[in-house]
Amino acid sequence: MEVVAIENHISEYPNPFYLKRGDRVALGEMDDEFPNWIFITSELGAQGWAPVQYIEKVESDSVGIMLEDYDNVELNTTIGEKLSVFFELNSWYRVSRSTGEIGWVPVRSVQRT
Repeated sequence: MEVVAIENHISEYPNPFYLKRGDRVALGEMDDEFPNWIFITSELGAQGWAPVQYIEKVESDSVGIMLEDYDNVELNTTIGEKLSVFFELNSWYRVSRSTGEIGWVPVRSVQRT
């Protein structure tokens, strides 16, 4: 599916992290704005949001194990920019640019072409 940005989007997390299946993470708060996203901290101290579907809770609810490789690369977009959608998850699209760069954008910031 092809989409076009209908608003500018600037990431609040310019230093993304890259996690592998099996990595341990500390679990924090759930996101109020986007359901099913949880704030995590990696063993190396990187922090950001991750989809709960990618995490298995262990050791009560304070620690999780990544079930999938995951990165929180959030693309900065400008109005009119065209993107290709891989999939949707929790009101975010995983997209690619014509340059090959891959990341996340909020569904509400784009529309189908």
